[in-house]
Amino acid sequence: MKALAAQIEAAPAPEGGVALWWLAQAGFVFKTSSGTVLYVDPYLSNVVERAFGFKRLSLSPIQPGHVRADWVISSHEHLDHFDIDALPIIARTCPACRFAGSQACAPEFDKLDIPADKFLLMEPGGQYALGDIRVFASRSDHGELSPTALSLLFDFGKVRVLFTGDTAFNVPLMQPLIDLKPDVLLTCINGRFGNLNADEAAELTALISPRLVVPCHFWMFKEHNGDPEAFVQACARQCPGIAVRLLTPGEGLSCSEHAIESVHCEA
Repeated sequence: MKALAAQIEAAPAPEGGVALWWLAQAGFVFKTSSGTVLYVDPYLSNVVERAFGFKRLSLSPIQPGHVRADWVISSHEHLDHFDIDALPIIARTCPACRFAGSQACAPEFDKLDIPADKFLLMEPGGQYALGDIRVFASRSDHGELSPTALSLLFDFGKVRVLFTGDTAFNVPLMQPLIDLKPDVLLTCINGRFGNLNADEAAELTALISPRLVVPCHFWMFKEHNGDPEAFVQACARQCPGIAVRLLTPGEGLSCSEHAIESVHCEA
């Protein structure tokens, strides 16, 4: 677990591109060439089991106390995206870190005693400069489960990454981000609790036509479902020319304007 923290600190990111790591579930880490580190939707604890009895099946590749980040973004307030056990630890052990999130996250940050001057409210249609990262937000379709949930596009200069967050298949809501022509798509595939299933995620991939798609939101809770092989097969049928990459928790990729390569971990 310390190995991933050390790798994130040491790994270079390509100029105008990004090094990214999957944290399991919907969590990712992004690092820019200037060293800005941003976490989105990190689920690092067992709070969902404590709250709802959903047992964690995929271990966290990093402990909250090892996180060193400039920003942590929560796309919405659900506990596997807004980890109320991990976020206060990050705030305490990484005092320079700032936080951002959807409208429903604002009162939750207050409950965690994270001061308002360390929290940025993100709204649909908004554009935000987080260090050298430009972030574009649109409302996702998470229904009544979270009406203010967001999909996000991260612009690193020469590489753009679209993070669906939790959403159903709703192209009009996501169209402003699709129009920005993302190079990399990070998409949920679990098909429960209002989320895209494997076929829908493949259809979205075909519509967006990124250089690479990375599925997420699977193999964390049995209640959430998610079949990455079904997604791979759906992409083979619907968008065979698009690269699909399955990551293990803690595995990283270096994404430049011209190439996408593995980030190798040295324990």
